[in-house]
Amino acid sequence: MFNRFKYLRVLIVVFGSLYSCQPIYAQRAGTTSERNEDAYQINELYKQGKWEEGKKLATEFLNKNPKDADMRMLVGKYHLNKQQYEQARYELVKSLMYAPANVDAKHMLVAVETETHRYSSAICYINELLEVNPYWKGLWRKKIELYRIMGNHVEADRLLKRISQIYPEDRELKNDQAYMLDKRLVEVKKSGRIDETIEMSRKMIDEQPRQADTYFSLVNHYIKAGDYNNALIYAERALNQFPRNSDFVQKKIAILHHQQRYPEILAFLNMEMKNGTENLLSQYNYFLMEAARNAKNNDPLTLYGKIFEGSPGNKEAFDYVFNEQLAKEQYGEAIDALNKHRRSSGDRKDLDMKELEVYKKMDAHAKVATLTRAYIVKYPGDADLKESYVAIMLQQAKANMLDGKPRLAVSNWKEVIQHGDEAAVIVAQQGLFSAYFMENRYQDAIVVLDDMFLNNPGDADLIMKKADLYNKLGRLDYALDLYEQILQAAHAQDRERLIIGYGEMIFPWIKKLKESYRLTEARNLSQRWVSMDEKNTEALLNLINLSYQLKDYEAMLRYAQRGVELHGEEVTFKIKLAEAMNHSGNNSGDSWTLLHRQVKQNPFHEPLLNTFVSTTEDYAGRLLKAKDHNRALLTIDTALYYRGNNRSLKYMKGLAYEGLKQYDSAYNYQKFYEPALVEVKDFKNHLNYLGQKSLRNYVGISHLRARFGDDYVISSISTVEYTRLVHTGPSYTGRVNYAGRDEGKGIQGQFEWYNPWTSKLATRIDIALSNKFFAKMMLNAAALYEWKPSWEAEAGIGYRRFFSGQNLLNLNLGMTKEIDDFRLGVKLSNFLLDSEGERFYLYSLGAKAQYVMGNPRNYIMALGSIGNSPDIDLLNNQLYNSFNVFNAMVGAGLGRSITKNVGASVIGTWYNFQTDKSSIATTYRNLYNLYFQLHVSF
Repeated sequence: MFNRFKYLRVLIVVFGSLYSCQPIYAQRAGTTSERNEDAYQINELYKQGKWEEGKKLATEFLNKNPKDADMRMLVGKYHLNKQQYEQARYELVKSLMYAPANVDAKHMLVAVETETHRYSSAICYINELLEVNPYWKGLWRKKIELYRIMGNHVEADRLLKRISQIYPEDRELKNDQAYMLDKRLVEVKKSGRIDETIEMSRKMIDEQPRQADTYFSLVNHYIKAGDYNNALIYAERALNQFPRNSDFVQKKIAILHHQQRYPEILAFLNMEMKNGTENLLSQYNYFLMEAARNAKNNDPLTLYGKIFEGSPGNKEAFDYVFNEQLAKEQYGEAIDALNKHRRSSGDRKDLDMKELEVYKKMDAHAKVATLTRAYIVKYPGDADLKESYVAIMLQQAKANMLDGKPRLAVSNWKEVIQHGDEAAVIVAQQGLFSAYFMENRYQDAIVVLDDMFLNNPGDADLIMKKADLYNKLGRLDYALDLYEQILQAAHAQDRERLIIGYGEMIFPWIKKLKESYRLTEARNLSQRWVSMDEKNTEALLNLINLSYQLKDYEAMLRYAQRGVELHGEEVTFKIKLAEAMNHSGNNSGDSWTLLHRQVKQNPFHEPLLNTFVSTTEDYAGRLLKAKDHNRALLTIDTALYYRGNNRSLKYMKGLAYEGLKQYDSAYNYQKFYEPALVEVKDFKNHLNYLGQKSLRNYVGISHLRARFGDDYVISSISTVEYTRLVHTGPSYTGRVNYAGRDEGKGIQGQFEWYNPWTSKLATRIDIALSNKFFAKMMLNAAALYEWKPSWEAEAGIGYRRFFSGQNLLNLNLGMTKEIDDFRLGVKLSNFLLDSEGERFYLYSLGAKAQYVMGNPRNYIMALGSIGNSPDIDLLNNQLYNSFNVFNAMVGAGLGRSITKNVGASVIGTWYNFQTDKSSIATTYRNLYNLYFQLHVSF
């Protein structure tokens, strides 16, 4: 019967733990009841007590599938119920072999191993379960119980303490812990081991500070061990926990009484009575009497006092009473005793010295000084008195100096100089100097220094102090002369120390001169500083900065170079050298290179980066002005690597891209520019231009209206063209010209190919065919080359065949120069005309001036030409052919970018030409043209 109940108890604990800890099941593949209907059915049979029937079903399933972990687990469960532990272990281990994460099997194995006394194995299975759920309190308690069964109380206590820390509010765990400590303490007490009992009691107090009995036990055991100090400590700790507890009060009194610490007992009893503890008055009176008796029995002062009262002339009694009163700081009583003894025994020098000693201890400085001065007269040969008086004066002088009373200290120092020895005089002179210095009496301080020079001629420290005084008086030149005198005579090691003071003296003057904008004087002082300390970084930096402010860039460069030579590792001087180079001719490239090397070594040096960026802006600006756009782009990109968000650099990068005709990139980067209010309109127009140029498709519609001056008939030519741009590559243009006149209509088709080979060289080829009015066939080729910054040359050849049977060859040579916002161009067109077997050389010299407003699509223009042939544009349109006679043209026009995608222009020209050279009377005609154009990009 006992075994059955024992088995049921274990089974209830195990399965109670299994079914009360649901979170564990969520961490494995699935339980029997979740994954297997058959297993669920068997479990239900077990619950109904039909163990044999359930086991039979499980065995049948195992015959079909011996590796079914759930069935193995259920068979093991059956054997566990029947207390057949070996068979249960076998089946459950097999189940874990096929399903290592089976929590149910592990729980059952814990029960099996516990019942078969294989506690270590049971603990191993508990550890595996804790790996899945490390905070399962029931498993921890089971593990602790097994360790206690095994006799390993140390590990059990450690685990109990650990789980109590995890669940600090768990009352059940706290009770377990308290119970175990109580049990262990009882065992130790019974064993009679006092030290171990004390240790256990202390541990219990730490764990349960509100157990009064534990305090009593610990205090009593300390008393048994003879350790009254620790007994007192824990009695006081008990009183902190249980204030006014009469038992602990009496325990503390008993300990103090044993140690005869009556003052502490009285103080303690007095405090307890004030706090309301009753029935202590009689004890207080008792211990007061005991304290008095103890003091009386041990105090010889009482005895000597009675002797002195009866015989004031007794030297032994006087000495003892006087010394005791002096030791207890009873100075008034000591003086009374001294006077009483003096009246009885007569005046003596030792009594005068004792009186002097008492007043010294009373810090009655005035009385001490008076008595000492009197005793010097009374005992003139006493060197000690004189030394004492000097010491008093020294002490008073120092005290007055500390109290901020230099005027009183001056009087004291002078007394020391009058009565003191050589060493005291030296100290007094130094103190007198400090007092004068403190009162800003610099001239008096100089007089003291001159006296000190008599004993120490050439003393460097005194000369330095004198220099400092002259500096305070505003006589800097004399102060610097004195300092330089010291520096010239000093050894190398001393000079390094002294030169620091020289700089500390001269620097504030330079700063003051700079703040008052007396820059030339400040630079002169800095030069004087450098002449004495050529390696001083502060002096060199002052010279560099002042030279910059005085616009003496050559001097700035010279001093910066010296700084780099002397302090090659100092980045500051590299920065200053670069800034100086920026202001000295066209050295921004070298300056930029220098800074770039430093930035690579110090990429986070903020002042260096600032200078590098500003130098990059200057250098890149020069490169852009010189049309060296590729180098400018490389320079700007280098700086942007370190300062990627710099808007100014990004804008300049956009300018470089514009120069390279990469308009989309130019548009993206120039957007970072923040224009001033007056620039906003022009800036937006320029962005519109860049946006338009960055688009790949271009459609142009133009219309030409022409009328001769002597005829009201208007001739028109309309043009439609489409251009496709390839990114950083060629462009292709298709163009159709249409002319309608009385003789009919003419159509000309033209194809043009333009390719920029490099940033400096580009070519253009076009071919055109028409049916009437235009040249019958036209072929042109041209090359454009930027051979020098802001200079562009053009050379082109062409061939035209007219419907009249004439052939025309042309050679064009042109040059364009950009000056700020102006674009000036000149072109010489050379023609060879083949007409009816005759050949004529013709020419036309044209010029064009264009002023750009914000972007190249906003402009005004003036143009003109002269020659013995119409210009090339008029020949293309065939409005008239007047060869080998005078031809002239003037015109003007303007263009405007309307939006990012749309622009327009209008040009008006006036042609004047000779019509018939062979006639006697020269005849001229005028032709007026208006040329309208609208272009759209997308």
